[in-house]
Amino acid sequence: MKMKATSILMVGILLLVWTGCSDVNGPGPKDVIHDNGRIFIQDRSGKRWDVTHAEQVYGLKADKFQFGLGPGVIPPILNPEFIQPGQPGYPNPNESFLIIGTDINNIQRAYPISVLTHHEVVDEQFDSTYVAVAY
Repeated sequence: MKMKATSILMVGILLLVWTGCSDVNGPGPKDVIHDNGRIFIQDRSGKRWDVTHAEQVYGLKADKFQFGLGPGVIPPILNPEFIQPGQPGYPNPNESFLIIGTDINNIQRAYPISVLTHHEVVDEQFDSTYVAVAY
């Protein structure tokens, strides 16, 4: 009896996963527009993307293109401010959390993953070297 209940539970979980992941690649374009021999897809924000080359050369179909949230939805960190040991907000040495660490031109910096999940990109400068730190 226990084996049968476990099997039913596993089938139920697989069914939930399958139905929940059936559209994992996101929605397709809002509109496909043909204009003067060019093929565009238009996203929900109204922005048009020229996909003529992709369709004509590679055989990709415009109505099958998928997009995410759109440009500019997740703001980057443009001028990060850093705190030093002893300053308010600096983590306790006994705390544990995830970071992305860098060491460029002998300059070390740490970016907490908890902050990067809301921004994904930090535009940064290490002396004369410009870097995009991405998560």
